[in-house]
Amino acid sequence: MKTRIGALARKSFKPNAWSGFLFAAACIAAAALVRSILGMWFGATLYFVAFFPAVIISALFSGFWPGMFALGLSVIIGIAFFVPANLMAGLPASFVANLVIYVVAGLCTVWLGHLFRSAIRELQAEQEQRELILNEVEHRGRNMGALGAAIVQFSLKDDQETAALINSRMRALQATNDLITRAPKMEPDIESVIRQELAPYDLARCNLRGNKLPLRADIARAVGLVVHELTTNAVKHGALSGNYGRIEIAWSQENEKITLGWKEEGVVKRETSSRIGFGTKLIDTTVKGLNGSVDREFTGSGLTCRVTLRL
Repeated sequence: MKTRIGALARKSFKPNAWSGFLFAAACIAAAALVRSILGMWFGATLYFVAFFPAVIISALFSGFWPGMFALGLSVIIGIAFFVPANLMAGLPASFVANLVIYVVAGLCTVWLGHLFRSAIRELQAEQEQRELILNEVEHRGRNMGALGAAIVQFSLKDDQETAALINSRMRALQATNDLITRAPKMEPDIESVIRQELAPYDLARCNLRGNKLPLRADIARAVGLVVHELTTNAVKHGALSGNYGRIEIAWSQENEKITLGWKEEGVVKRETSSRIGFGTKLIDTTVKGLNGSVDREFTGSGLTCRVTLRL
């Protein structure tokens, strides 16, 4: 997951790199040009103020020593080109105070920029470490899934249809787990879970309605499994078994309750007993495990199912 902090860290220079010092020099040169333009309106005033943003940028993107280099270079250029010679000869207290304040403020800015830059790099390193761990977890999970699929295939070598059904459910759980590990706060949006299960089929025939709704990991797995079973059933016997059927899926949340509605239309096959089997029992067991409920109704146009999950 790329964050803005990570993007800022990747755009910065390596600590004490020559490119960082060159960048700092370029920032001061640009500030000197701006100072020259401002001098047309303000005359011999604002000796060092125009350099301040350049010092900040140099410290943030180049590091502590390039920032110090930018601060020193700005003092030299400011005195050499923008401070009148008679002022330097007399060194009035106001000018000395102006210079001291600028240098002290610049030192503080460079130090704070260094701290901020270090914090950004630490956050980037932590983010990369998290991504590495997540990738390793996903890799191990896929290996375990492949091993489990092989065991199921071997154990049910005389019943390949059942083996294929079990493995499809295992893949559905693995796919939902991948969404969970990649989601912010490990809470995937319900629409992404549903779309993932419908992706192998014609999404144009599926109408999805509902607001953005992040799901807790166990709820997301339950929704993924329920939608997988309903989709499998629709492909075999329901709305997706023909050319004209459609599915409407809607979801909502009210207090501590999530409601998922599934409605099929345009089913041309007659209802058979194959609709009620292990998949139906699996949905019921999964939902009841989360203190939820399932209501089904078989009509002439297809299956209507209402799943309620309690948070």
